[in-house]
Amino acid sequence: MKANRITLIAQTIGMYVMYLPLYIIFIIGLLPAGDTVAVTKGLFTTSLVLMGVVSPICITNIVMSAVSIFKGEVDLSKTVMRVKLALIPWYITNFIMCVVIVAIMLNPFLLLGIPVVIGIVAGTTYFYMLATSLPDVAYYLNKVFVKKEEKLTAGRVFAVVCLFIFCLDVIGSIILYRQNKKAALPAAPEASTPAEQ
Repeated sequence: MKANRITLIAQTIGMYVMYLPLYIIFIIGLLPAGDTVAVTKGLFTTSLVLMGVVSPICITNIVMSAVSIFKGEVDLSKTVMRVKLALIPWYITNFIMCVVIVAIMLNPFLLLGIPVVIGIVAGTTYFYMLATSLPDVAYYLNKVFVKKEEKLTAGRVFAVVCLFIFCLDVIGSIILYRQNKKAALPAAPEASTPAEQ
């Protein structure tokens, strides 16, 4: 689905925008002490609202990917690869923020909340990653099981499995893009032998 390309790009932009208020909170924390509690609360709330906007886009990506298993006319492997490469800094920042939050919670009163925070951050991050992986998975499933234009190969199965694993999803998207690009190239004409001439 061509619309899936738009929602993938929208999700990428949304993921960066939703963290902007958190970056501002961090900068405010570096400034000299002042009455910043109200501003911090407002920025944090804004970030949560933006997360609420990104989630429906992710759900839309997932639903459109499920539909494209049966109507997979468009190869989005190039877009998926670009999105995954573009999101590498976001995932690094996300990990750093999680570490900082856990470090802040390292006191006797908040220790029980640490697994909850880690679970929420890991769960939402995986949800975002999955939403960017599924268009590639759907296209491959369509080619193999619906259209029967391709066979299961170890390389492609490995790439698809990688799409479900943190960090390896980038590698999986690159492998699928390169394989789809190679498959799309027209076969080179065979050179005639002297006996045929």
